[in-house]
Amino acid sequence: MAHRQRGVILTYVDTLDTLEDAVRLGHYDAVKVVTGWGLATGWNDESRKRVLSMLPNVIVRTVSGDPSYARPFDPLAGKPRPGAVGPNAQYWEYDFPDPKRCEEEIAPWYAIKPDIMIEIGNEPNVYNQDDDFIWRWSYFLEQTIKHLRVVFPNAKLISPGFMMDPSGKMARFYEIAQQQIRLCDYIGMHFYEYYAFKPDQAPATKGELRDAVQLHQQYFADKPWYITEYGIHNTDQVSKGEKGARYARLIHGSDGWPTLPANVVGAVYYHLQMKGDIHPEYHIYPEGDKSYCAAYEAVGAVLGGAEILGGGIAEMLEPVKRGPLDETALTIARTISTLADVERDLVQRRLAAFGDGSAEFSKDDAGLLRRIQHTRKALEKALDVARDEDD
Repeated sequence: MAHRQRGVILTYVDTLDTLEDAVRLGHYDAVKVVTGWGLATGWNDESRKRVLSMLPNVIVRTVSGDPSYARPFDPLAGKPRPGAVGPNAQYWEYDFPDPKRCEEEIAPWYAIKPDIMIEIGNEPNVYNQDDDFIWRWSYFLEQTIKHLRVVFPNAKLISPGFMMDPSGKMARFYEIAQQQIRLCDYIGMHFYEYYAFKPDQAPATKGELRDAVQLHQQYFADKPWYITEYGIHNTDQVSKGEKGARYARLIHGSDGWPTLPANVVGAVYYHLQMKGDIHPEYHIYPEGDKSYCAAYEAVGAVLGGAEILGGGIAEMLEPVKRGPLDETALTIARTISTLADVERDLVQRRLAAFGDGSAEFSKDDAGLLRRIQHTRKALEKALDVARDEDD
């Protein structure tokens, strides 16, 4: 299984103990934080050190270049935006990334851990999409990138993810600003769904994954991509646990339409938000983090089994509804049988090697046996799901 960074976006926790627990439950190796919020007490050197030492990959996003920051009114929601700074907030100051302001936001993080990733702003197309705005935005983005390269030479830069809604004219931003955006090390991506990331698993689809992949392949096929926001909206039909499992299968098991291309280097889901006042439908802790870990490990076991057997079982990554034994379940059962035969031969060879020495059993053989046993156990669980409840 090709490794991809995996983790969560921190939006709000009372203490970092909660974030630490989410990271542990999900077995994550990445987190995204925002300089302007995240903790009730705000960020300080102690809290920054704790996050930066918690896991190896940390994305620090600036509020400079985030048009939503400090806006007194959210036209999409039709009501005041939580956290707005007064009735006359100068929101336009955040429409474009500012080199010096970005430096001020990032400096205390970089001083602790120079190899952070820096995401420059957020969804610049959320309010203004006319060509004049885009040209001005691209100018300030380029100036900011050049400045950050000088003051933070060891950091990696991520371009801001865009709102995928057609009204955001994302393609026009890419058409005009592609040369400036590609100055970043990674191209940021955002996409959301109602229920699932494959249309055949849901009653309705937004198609944002499809559109995001198509657009990024058109303009940035030669660059690595980083998914800096993604999530599933529905709560009455898709539980927290199921969301976490679907996230893991999308990122690590090719369970999306289209499947994620190989140049996706990581993904952080939206979001860990303990206060519950902003987009609570995307908060999946702790059940979703547990199921993410379980699905991630199951995907690894299945793909390991495919490698052992020479391929041919990728279809087992498809979620299976309860019902009579169908072709998918039969495929799983046949594969378990094949693995059991190989496992039995290895166990007998090990016994002979440790008994009268009539056979050889190397370290490679021992490793293969452990992988087969792990894979078989994972597939036994999958078969239980595929079988009829009364079976």
